[in-house]
Amino acid sequence: MVNGRVWLTAPFRIRIISEGIEKAEGINRLARIIGYRSRIHPAWPLRQILVGKQPFPGDRLVKLAEFTGHDVAEVMKHSVPTARLANENNETALKRYGFNAYSN
Repeated sequence: MVNGRVWLTAPFRIRIISEGIEKAEGINRLARIIGYRSRIHPAWPLRQILVGKQPFPGDRLVKLAEFTGHDVAEVMKHSVPTARLANENNETALKRYGFNAYSN
């Protein structure tokens, strides 16, 4: 089990969220699958995580890993201690996975 909040490196974080969106067939549906329940904007926290403004809550990261078929231990190898390290190469990774609207 993953406790606390987890920062992931940008290339991996964006890739795993992209895989989840594709499998769920939409970001709102993915957000609901991993536990976000807002009726109005279920994907808002996931969008914030995608662009590196907040870390993953541990329980939601576990759900995303399971949903996308990733081993949690492998996912945790991409964790970093700070937001600064998590957001290195953020713009490049967002563009690489087709999230041009989220990049600066």
